[in-house]
Amino acid sequence: MSRDERYPVGSVRTTFRIVEALEQRDSAGVTEIAEEIGLSKSSVHKHLTTLESLNYVVKEEGTYRLGFRFLGVGNRVRNRSELVSIAKPAIENLSQTAGSVTNLMVVEHGYGVYAYRAGEEFETSGYLPPAGGRVYLHATAGGKAILSRFSDEQVEAVLERRGLPSLTEKTITDERALRQELRSVGDRGLAFERGEHLPSVQCVAAPVTASGRPVGAISVSGSIDQMSGKKLEEDLAGLVVSTANAIEVALLRQ
Repeated sequence: MSRDERYPVGSVRTTFRIVEALEQRDSAGVTEIAEEIGLSKSSVHKHLTTLESLNYVVKEEGTYRLGFRFLGVGNRVRNRSELVSIAKPAIENLSQTAGSVTNLMVVEHGYGVYAYRAGEEFETSGYLPPAGGRVYLHATAGGKAILSRFSDEQVEAVLERRGLPSLTEKTITDERALRQELRSVGDRGLAFERGEHLPSVQCVAAPVTASGRPVGAISVSGSIDQMSGKKLEEDLAGLVVSTANAIEVALLRQ
């Protein structure tokens, strides 16, 4: 597929490249962004000026930052999700019971996306991508939980699209090893993450299904010191499975 076929409206792609560049910073100037994405300063300035006029970008002392209008859009998207609405109370309760960060992950465009998180007050939250952040499925407990309920063809499609990049020395980067891991996850209904996405973080997750298809995963995350051994593999694992089951029952009632 040619570049033109992938991006029929090139200016839209440019706008979002600028937005993503700003997302990584508190603020940035035109020159800094232009150098990063390889465009002329005049082009970047035009896009930023347009975004500012639409209230999506704020200009302060010669630099630009993303505006809170993006927060409004994101919150409306999340609030319209039936899965998030149903899962939210259960995820918050799980966080308080476990004393850890808890997450709802869904899949979009071959990535895992954190659709909701509870436990922002816990230290581990600062290490994780924020709600709305995306991660590779093969490197996270939530991602592996979802992949374990995918068909072979669906897994293959994700791997072809996103590959198996190495994020830490423990990340699974071999397809055969990943598929073996997914069979084990499918058998036990639980996925574990032991430093595969972030070296200091461990996680346990269970898939959430509706009408026989995976719609997301529930997970508990914590540092290696906080989550290991029996606490990770039995205590928290049991809480995660029971929470996922409760969400599935609630989804059936809708």
